Amino acid sequence: MTVVHQLVLHPAVTAALKVGSTTVGRDKLYRAVQYYARFLAYYCLRKGYSKETVARLQALKSTLGLSRKLMRIGKPVEHLQAAVKGLDLTDPVLKFTTIGRQLGYAGYLVNDTLVWLHSAKVRPFAPATFAAIQQRAARLWFTGIAFSIVSSVYKLYGLQQREQAVSHGAAAGEKDGAAKADLRTIKTQQAAVRYQLTQDALDILIPAGTLGYHSLDDGTIGLVGTVTSFMGLRSQVQKVLGASK
Repeated sequence: MTVVHQLVLHPAVTAALKVGSTTVGRDKLYRAVQYYARFLAYYCLRKGYSKETVARLQALKSTLGLSRKLMRIGKPVEHLQAAVKGLDLTDPVLKFTTIGRQLGYAGYLVNDTLVWLHSAKVRPFAPATFAAIQQRAARLWFTGIAFSIVSSVYKLYGLQQREQAVSHGAAAGEKDGAAKADLRTIKTQQAAVRYQLTQDALDILIPAGTLGYHSLDDGTIGLVGTVTSFMGLRSQVQKVLGASK
């Protein structure tokens, strides 16, 4: 019984439950499995595995994708709220990129809901209409990520300027302790922005493929999606567990 208690009440299990209890945490985990199934389906097909194996993996990918679309119904409103809040930003570049990013994501998710309605046979569309919806969703997703990338690059430039100013101030004789604290803060912010930039730079390959901007195969896209899913899950873990401390 003691062993059971230790296993069930282990801190790692408790932490996993906390993250899994959040919608974002579950979505990132499902997304990781979905894209890894996409990679495995491509790999198994290329390696000559049975059609049944490939079909099971493709079914897993499709089912998880459909489930995630259902979970995101209503989420466009969150992005619209974030876009409205972006109007209060004083920096014109950050204001523009924030509004553009949030509107792009909102539009993408609206069209993604239409994709779910069709795929779940709630409201089937004509083939041409459905194809247009998918393309529009990909364009808006691509647009949202592109704005996020521009925002990250701009933030990195601003942080670099701040870092140089603080370093020069310290060299000119300002309080060393305060300068070191400022530099630590800047370094932390730079790391966070670079992390987001890396994630966006990888994620943008997914809608770019749908739009025909590159010819990467399903296996590569599956791996990209898996990596960015775990990156997003890591961020959510830090957010949830950090907030619980």
